[in-house]
Amino acid sequence: MKQSIISALALSAAMGLPARAQDSTDGLIILDPVTLSANRTATEANRTGASVSVITKVDLQASGGLSPLTVLAGLPGLSFSQQGGLGQSANLRIRGADTRYIAVYFDGIRITDPSSTQTALDYGTLPTLGIAGVEVLRGSQSALWGGSAVGGVINFTSAAAEEEGVHQEVALQAGDLGTAALSYSLTQKTGDLETALTLSHSQTDGYSAAAIGTERDAARLSRLSLTGKYHVTDTLTLGAAAFTQYSDVDYDGYDPFTYTLEDQDNALRRREAGARLFAELSAGNTEHVFDLTRYDIGRVYDDEFSPADYDASRTTLGWTATTEVSDQIKLVYGADWMREEASYTNLTSGSADTRQYGGFAQVLWAPRDDLDLAATLRRDEHSSYGGFTSGRLALAWRPAEGTTLRAALATGFRAPSLDELYGDYPAFFFHGNPDLTPEESTSYELGIEQEFGAGARLTATLFRLNIDNLIATSADYSSLENVAGQSVRQGLELGAEVNLGEAATLGLSYTYIDATRATGTRLALVPRHDLTLKLDAQLADRVKAGVSVHHVADRLDDFASFQMPDYTVVDARISYDLNGETEVWGGVGNLFDQDYQTSNGFAAPGRTIYVGLRKSF
Repeated sequence: MKQSIISALALSAAMGLPARAQDSTDGLIILDPVTLSANRTATEANRTGASVSVITKVDLQASGGLSPLTVLAGLPGLSFSQQGGLGQSANLRIRGADTRYIAVYFDGIRITDPSSTQTALDYGTLPTLGIAGVEVLRGSQSALWGGSAVGGVINFTSAAAEEEGVHQEVALQAGDLGTAALSYSLTQKTGDLETALTLSHSQTDGYSAAAIGTERDAARLSRLSLTGKYHVTDTLTLGAAAFTQYSDVDYDGYDPFTYTLEDQDNALRRREAGARLFAELSAGNTEHVFDLTRYDIGRVYDDEFSPADYDASRTTLGWTATTEVSDQIKLVYGADWMREEASYTNLTSGSADTRQYGGFAQVLWAPRDDLDLAATLRRDEHSSYGGFTSGRLALAWRPAEGTTLRAALATGFRAPSLDELYGDYPAFFFHGNPDLTPEESTSYELGIEQEFGAGARLTATLFRLNIDNLIATSADYSSLENVAGQSVRQGLELGAEVNLGEAATLGLSYTYIDATRATGTRLALVPRHDLTLKLDAQLADRVKAGVSVHHVADRLDDFASFQMPDYTVVDARISYDLNGETEVWGGVGNLFDQDYQTSNGFAAPGRTIYVGLRKSF
C-alpha cells in the first residue's frame, strides 16, 4: 500500500484531527505522510514508534472486491477467515489477535457489537463501497484507545469534502454469481461548510457457504453515510457524522445432532445505525475535541434450529486535548465515558449493561530533530470488574536520511463482554460469569523502515504479544473463567515496494507468526506464513493493470485439531481511463480457480469475472 500519500482530510473529518497540506499539483492536494491514530493527534508517520498502515480509496477501488477483507489481509500482520462469500461471517486478525482484540471505528463511531459473544465486529457485512480510507494501528493500544485495543485499532472513513465546489461520483460493478454493486457520493465544500453523502448497495446470488452444499446463499447490503463540518469561527468548528446500514444474508449451519455443516434455509437480517456530534475548539496553544456518539445494532436470525434476535447499543462521551508546550513537547490528554447495553433472550435477566469511564495523558517529546519519544498512561474504571491501568512507551529514531528505527512497549486489557458476564444458555447447561476480570496484555515491537533511491522502500518489524488471564471455558464446560498462564503471538512482518522502471511497481507483504496458547499448543486459524505479492503497471497512457498473489501456509482449523491445506490465490485486473472523469475496469478473482477454504468446511469463491464503470463530475 502507498503509505506516503494518506487521505488525511477524510480521516481528520472522522476523528476531529487536523491534517497538514503541502503544495497543490494539478488541482490535487498532496499531503504529508500523517497518522492520526498512533498518537491521537496528527503525527508524521516517521515520527511515531507505532506500526501504522493506510489503505486509500485508490487501493480499495483497484482491488475490485466488494469486501475490504482481502485488501486488509494484504497488509503486514493481518489475516482473515470467512464462512463463505459476501455477507457471511468473517474474522480479521492483527498479529494473530482476532477481532475481539481490535477496536474498530467508522467515521469516529465505534462499531463493535456489544451483543456479540466477545464484543467484536463481523467484517462480513462491511462493504468496500462507501469506504474512502482505512488506517490500521498494530500492537496493544489500550493506553490511548481503551479496552479491547489489545491487538490494534482500525479506523474506517467515508468520503469527505477535500476540494472547493460540488463533486459527485457514480460507480457500477457487475460480475458472476449474480453479483452487482452501485455507489453514489456527493461532496461539497463552500466557504465554511463541508458536507458529504455516500450511498451504496451490493448484492449477490452467491454460492453455498457450506463447501458440501449446493444451495446458493445470497446477500444484500445497503448503506448510507453522511458527514459534515461547519467552521463557526476561526477557533470553533462543529461537525457530525452518521450512517445506517441494512443487511439481509442467507447462511448455512450445523445439524445440531450430527454437528455436520450443511445447506440450511437460514437468514440473518441486520440493521445498524451510528451517529457522532463533535466540536473542535482552539484555545491558545490547546486544541480541544468534544464528541458524543451513539451506535445501535439489531440482528434477527431466522434459523432452522435456533431462531434468535439481538439488540444492543453503545453511547460514548469523549474529550481530547492537545497542548503545544514548546517546539519539543506536546501533551495529549483526555477523558471518556461509555455505556454498553444489550437485550436478547440468552441474558440472565433478558437485558444487561455495563459502564466504563477513563482518562489518559500522553507526553510527546522530541529532544532532537532525529528522535521522537512518546509516553502514555491511562486509567479505566468498569462497573463490573473495577479499575485497570495501562501504558505505552514508543520511540522513533531517524539516524540517517531515509532510515527510521521504531520501538514500542505497551500494556493493554480486554474487558469481559456482556455475554461473557451475563449470558445464560440453559439448553446447553452453560452460563456466563459475572466475576470475570479483564484479560491483560503486553506488546513489544522493534522495527526499521528504509527508503532507497528510485522509490524503493523496505520495512521489517519484530513483534510479540502476550495475553494473560485469558477468558475461556471452564473445565466442566458449564461457564467461563480466567485461565492462568500466558498465550503468545510473536513473529516478523516484512513489507517492500520497488519501482521497476517508470511504469511498474512491485509490492511485497509477508508475515510469520508463531501463535500459541498457555499450554504451548497452537492457536486456530492463525497462519504461520502469509505472503502477498502485487505487481501494478502502467501499460499505456490511460491503461493500468495489476496482478496480486496471496499465499497462506501452515495453519490449523477452527478448533485447532488438524492442519488445513495451504492455498495460493491469484487476482488480475485492468482499467482504462476514458477522459480523466470516466474509468472502466475489469478483472478476474481467483484466476486459476483454486479450491480452498479460509474457515474449515466453508467454501471460498472460485474464479469470478467482473466489470465496472466509474464516472466523476
